[in-house]
Amino acid sequence: MKADRKVVILANGLFPTARRGLDLLKAADLLICCDGAADKLIAKGLLPHVIIGDMDSLSTEVSELYASLMIQSDDQESNDLTKAVHYCIEEGYPSVTILGATGLREDHTLGNISLMMEYYPRIEVQIISDFGVFFLAQSGEQVPTFVGEKISFFSIDNRVRVSSTGLKFPLKDLQLSNWYRASLNEATANHFILNFESDLPLIVYRAWGQG
Repeated sequence: MKADRKVVILANGLFPTARRGLDLLKAADLLICCDGAADKLIAKGLLPHVIIGDMDSLSTEVSELYASLMIQSDDQESNDLTKAVHYCIEEGYPSVTILGATGLREDHTLGNISLMMEYYPRIEVQIISDFGVFFLAQSGEQVPTFVGEKISFFSIDNRVRVSSTGLKFPLKDLQLSNWYRASLNEATANHFILNFESDLPLIVYRAWGQG
């Protein structure tokens, strides 16, 4: 069943160096590379199942050797990561893990994180780096964590007001008028809950740690 398959997209940002990300690449049932990310993956001794993008950053050697894996799209209205995510949606996969979406260029990093809202609610997405994970949380959702975990919250709607439980610095009807206001918090229990009035979820960042 597709729901049981581990789907990983490797974007063309900072290639994973931590074991967590490398293990995800090796364990993927379906590994999709965004354009030039295929060069980085193959250089590490791994092979993609699919290569998606406009192929403007893919080497000639890889494009010739792995032409059968390529799905080319020259659509300039979306980036290669979005093309890869849309492929997963069209193929009926309910969730995907994205690696290599951060680092190298800050504008690409911000763009890729914000695009999580574009994919919602058609597919569940998490963005993992060497340093942490971004995902989406619904109002009232009980999110597993551990005491001492470093957590930040972000909203694309600066009118949203948020209250919380399970955090060292409780949010009490706090308006997220900028991206800093709910950052740099810490868990005090084995789960936290965010309450807010919005049809859209919040973007949550959890820094990797022990637990």
